[in-house]
Amino acid sequence: MDFENLRDKLKSFYLSSGGFFLDGYDLSVISYALLFIVKEMSLTPLQEGLVTASSLMGMGIGAVLFGYLSDKLGRKKLFGLDLFFFTVFAILSAFSTNMLELFVFRFLLGIGIGGDYPISSTIVSEFSPSKSRGKYLMGSVAMYWLGTLFSAIANLIFLGTGDYFWRYSFALGGILAIPIILGRISLSESPRWLISKGLINEEGLPTQEEENKGLTTKDLVRGKIGIILLSLSVIWFLFDVASYGIGLYYPSLLHQFAFSSKVETLYATMLISVGAIIGYAIAVAIIDEIGRRFTLFAGLGSMSVLLVLGGLTKISGVILLPYFMVFVAMEQWAGAVTLFYPAEIFPTSVRSTAQGITTAVSRAGAVLGVFVFPSMVKSLGLADSLLLFGTTSLLALLISITTVKETKKKKLEEVSLGKATKVSNRT
Repeated sequence: MDFENLRDKLKSFYLSSGGFFLDGYDLSVISYALLFIVKEMSLTPLQEGLVTASSLMGMGIGAVLFGYLSDKLGRKKLFGLDLFFFTVFAILSAFSTNMLELFVFRFLLGIGIGGDYPISSTIVSEFSPSKSRGKYLMGSVAMYWLGTLFSAIANLIFLGTGDYFWRYSFALGGILAIPIILGRISLSESPRWLISKGLINEEGLPTQEEENKGLTTKDLVRGKIGIILLSLSVIWFLFDVASYGIGLYYPSLLHQFAFSSKVETLYATMLISVGAIIGYAIAVAIIDEIGRRFTLFAGLGSMSVLLVLGGLTKISGVILLPYFMVFVAMEQWAGAVTLFYPAEIFPTSVRSTAQGITTAVSRAGAVLGVFVFPSMVKSLGLADSLLLFGTTSLLALLISITTVKETKKKKLEEVSLGKATKVSNRT
């Protein structure tokens, strides 16, 4: 079976990347809008936290549900359905008139976003050639920050319509999903998934009987495999505590500590997105040479150092902008690997489920960071808050050193956990 068919490879990459683009857009578009929504809806600090975290909460459910169904029913069948949530609930969010409506619609939108994580990363992993799989995986995840940048541009464009501009920005996210849904309908099913179900077979590739000797969903919580899944989940959890705890409040932090103008704050937020894209561009070019371990360690290590230095120096003022730009650039090295690594090391039969579980646990960390960070800044100050997040990043680094093995330029069947199987040299 030709896993490296150029047409399917490129199509799967672009359509999966489109999902990550929408993820970045829909998760980030609310960050700047909150500066206006809080006043418009008279939100209390608790309500603001709930609205901010609502999509992240939904993501935990969507990741597990769609990840499991993807392994059972196939990648193709779920690949467009998850984006249906994007279209419907992004548009409904735009028509929200109170906190409860906004929370519910953003929560349901999050189910779709969460569902897209395991499906998209699994599809890119299964369609990509071994020698450059890291480039394709890193490149697809990088689209998240292009989506984030585009959300800031959309907010800037619609800002002239008045304080209700955010409604147009929210609705645009739903409209953008429609062409990607149509493209996903025509994507071929993953050959690896078809083989794992015994629907197709080729000499030298795993048969259904051989595949059944590998992992099942229940095996993901047992023995050494369960420990690895737990370790990867904890790494991603700790990463997201800092990443989302700070990341969803860039506009608020810049407005509070650096720029008095909301327009200046928006431009500064856009520059932070540019910093992330630069970080991804560098990583895409070198990840298949330096490997997953070094990329992850460099990212987590840089996060730890920068957060600790920022806390010790009590960083504030306009210097926060270049500081956050450098931070977010290196943060992406760690974030991308924590996201796609489970899609490489777990076998086809449970790949999407494992990816969904790690995603769900990471969203718990994201929700924790989003809820805790504003209170921390208010009670402890920005400096001590950065120090605390630096500690969580350092802990994630230490666990990574003992858990993550190298997968660069290796076939998925070579690095997958569980029973080793003979594979074709063409995979």
